[in-house]
Amino acid sequence: MLAASALGLIAPAAKAADCSTLSHVVYVAGSTAAKPFIAAVAAALKSESTPINIVYSGQGSCVGVQTMAATSPGTIMGTASTWTGTGTAPVEDTMGCTLDPAGTTVDIGVSDVYAATCEPSIAVASDVKDFHGPVQSMNLVVPKDSTQVSISSEAAYLAFGLGTTAGGGVPWNDPTVFEVRSATSGTMLMTGSVIGLAATKWLGTHNADTAHVLTGLATDASMAKTQTAIGIMSSGDADKNRSAVRGLAFQAKGSSCGYTPDSDSTTSFDKANTRDGHYVIAGPVHLYTHAPSGTIANADVKKVVDLITGAVDPDFDFITVEAKASVVPDCAMRVSSTKDGGPLMSYMPPKSCECKFVAAATGTAPDGCATCSNDSDCGSSAPKCNFGYCEVK
Repeated sequence: MLAASALGLIAPAAKAADCSTLSHVVYVAGSTAAKPFIAAVAAALKSESTPINIVYSGQGSCVGVQTMAATSPGTIMGTASTWTGTGTAPVEDTMGCTLDPAGTTVDIGVSDVYAATCEPSIAVASDVKDFHGPVQSMNLVVPKDSTQVSISSEAAYLAFGLGTTAGGGVPWNDPTVFEVRSATSGTMLMTGSVIGLAATKWLGTHNADTAHVLTGLATDASMAKTQTAIGIMSSGDADKNRSAVRGLAFQAKGSSCGYTPDSDSTTSFDKANTRDGHYVIAGPVHLYTHAPSGTIANADVKKVVDLITGAVDPDFDFITVEAKASVVPDCAMRVSSTKDGGPLMSYMPPKSCECKFVAAATGTAPDGCATCSNDSDCGSSAPKCNFGYCEVK
């Protein structure tokens, strides 16, 4: 009887809230690599006088694209993520919230790649527009204690496509220790678009997310497979886990040497080689949403897209948020491309922020970056005062 009485005092298990009970909800689904800066936007909007609640379901880039398909658009189910905190320090809610078991319609489909990279036959609805967010780089990584430092596009194709690196000297010939992602992952699709290997053809263990890739690489290393193990992940994840993995320099087709996303992959986070086009496994985050005549009708959705794309200056320092998430805002880029794996073109953003971005990413502004309060503080070579630094435009 005492035991029964004691059991009766136990509080019922906590249960996630119903997402539909939240006000001003914006449903976002797709890329898992985009989560860090989506979290920052979510936390900032949650604390406004009229809060906007971002509900996020990370299921892979192509799931995000599919939710905007012209025929049979996808929906999301299960438990989704929500955040509190601030734009510079978001805190993920422990329970999140529960989506409609019958399926919830998505407001923004997030993808690391263009829709055509997911599947050429996918056609988004006629009123859906592709808004571009910050640029991400994807990494081929090895266990930190590996002696390998570089991989060519050709070697990557042979390894992940055929399970061999014919010609000798290169160790990646054991697909049992290749830690890759699913065929709907933007990380694998973007990398595949550069090395010329379809996502459905990759050999290796197909992991649901980066956490599983990290676990797999750690297990491979513990089995004396340090030199033959290799995986893929975004720079955001690779940078956070430099104590466990190391990004390989990538030698693109036609290039005479390999480059890492940063000027120094062990000490810096400046994304210098991503910004100037030397590192080619990179591309913008795509935000697909309904925008009749090019304009987003839903005011809450528009605010979320505007913040992520930099169309408006947020109350928090979003350039710093993006720098800490290892992505590059458009204003710090100097190259662009119209398709994944396509040729790079010289680019100058309407309002540049290279000095601010590098200062936020590394703690030190590049040489030659002068601080300022207004344009009159700047010289002719960098005449515009943007974000506290003199910039070229």
